[in-house]
Amino acid sequence: MLPRFPQSRLDPAQPTGLILCGMGGPDGPDSVRPFLQNLFSDPRIIPIPRLLAPILSRLIARRRAPAVRKRYARIGHGGGSPQLETTLKQGVRLAELAATHGLLWHPGAAMRYWHPFPSKTVADLKSLGCGQYVVVPTYPQFSDATNASTIDFVLDALARIQPDAAVHVLPSWELLPGFITALATAATATLRRWIESEVDPASCSLLFVAHSLPEKFVKAGDPYLSQSRATVGAVHAAIRSELAESTNWLDRMPGGGGPLLAFQSRVGPIKWLGPDVQDETRRLAKAGCRRLHVQPVSFTCEHIETLHELDIELGKEAGLVGIEEFSRGSALNLNESWLSSLAEHLILSIHPKSEVDHASN
Repeated sequence: MLPRFPQSRLDPAQPTGLILCGMGGPDGPDSVRPFLQNLFSDPRIIPIPRLLAPILSRLIARRRAPAVRKRYARIGHGGGSPQLETTLKQGVRLAELAATHGLLWHPGAAMRYWHPFPSKTVADLKSLGCGQYVVVPTYPQFSDATNASTIDFVLDALARIQPDAAVHVLPSWELLPGFITALATAATATLRRWIESEVDPASCSLLFVAHSLPEKFVKAGDPYLSQSRATVGAVHAAIRSELAESTNWLDRMPGGGGPLLAFQSRVGPIKWLGPDVQDETRRLAKAGCRRLHVQPVSFTCEHIETLHELDIELGKEAGLVGIEEFSRGSALNLNESWLSSLAEHLILSIHPKSEVDHASN
């Protein structure tokens, strides 16, 4: 069950602060270690006694930083993450779409584990005249370890800096229509090309991949797994609808008749959601797969987990086990279908339709 977050209706005549919030990422090599320390000191990531958290997080960050720094170096972007730059552009586009309805949104980004932190973002938006806020996590599916932790961080800053401001939180958006369309598009194009080339469907596979989560979170009631499966089911149905003339071909392709879901980014010795995407890739190759399309469903921006973990690490493993063609559907980035759908959903959620229609006239 999702926690209760503020769901205020907002005044369409007033400036609104739009806060896109996420994990964040280091902005250069020197930021990798403090970013990791912030990450691993979050009790929702590693549930350890509060007094031990500073010590253990420093130890983990110091041990992992050299390898992580090398991974960031391999994806470019000055040894940092491209996530913030993309998130800021997404906010700008959402504000442009709101402006077509006569609404003034000032976009900002607030990150959980590295700059910009919510306190600065809220202060900056307040200085622009914002007296009300929309908070949107950049994680489509809800988890206490991601959405809740990040949203609470932003709400705490709002409570300290603008305690009287009206706030509307969108906790998750795992079935947003434009989101589903965006994910289905790349996979549909790849499958259509295979179909038109008369490739043997038994040699092809479509594999969805989500960020993993410790199993104990799900057993405690976290909705992440059920929401991820809902996303994958909706995307798979959209693909089959687009390729309705080729259902016989799809039914003979692993991942075509029914969706295949694997997970990435597990760390540590505890049990995480599976199957792991590397293990699933090896299994598919052993069963005869020679063409594999992977579609991530958890990410709004390209970052280390797509550009390195999937493109480089998984791509290399796929080649080693005999897969001749490996492709990956992109993260959402600046996909217009997704951004338009999100803007429409937010506008209808936070403003009575009659007031928005009046503001746009």
